[in-house]
Amino acid sequence: ACRALVDELEWEIAQVDPRKTIQMGSFRINPDGSQSVVEVPYARSEAHLTELLERVCEKMKEYGEKVDPSTHRKSYVRVLSHDGTKMDLSGVKIDGDVTSSLKFA
Repeated sequence: ACRALVDELEWEIAQVDPRKTIQMGSFRINPDGSQSVVEVPYARSEAHLTELLERVCEKMKEYGEKVDPSTHRKSYVRVLSHDGTKMDLSGVKIDGDVTSSLKFA
């Protein structure tokens, strides 16, 4: 489940325009009238990552369970593509119990 979570976060981060920035720092005014504000890339900023983490659990409904036939090791794979293309779902168990339990894993 951890790898599915990381994959989902990485995809969301990649969707952000790399030129987009956000102002960070203190918004207090210094005695000389200036502010100590810096611009940082938005994609991996604390604000953006917090937004993503707040909604990533809902995305886990788009995953199914796949069991490796030789090792019997379970992994979780996306069953709905981000862009609507067909996916190879051979060997993937799409079960309501599995997808709902991933939301709370």
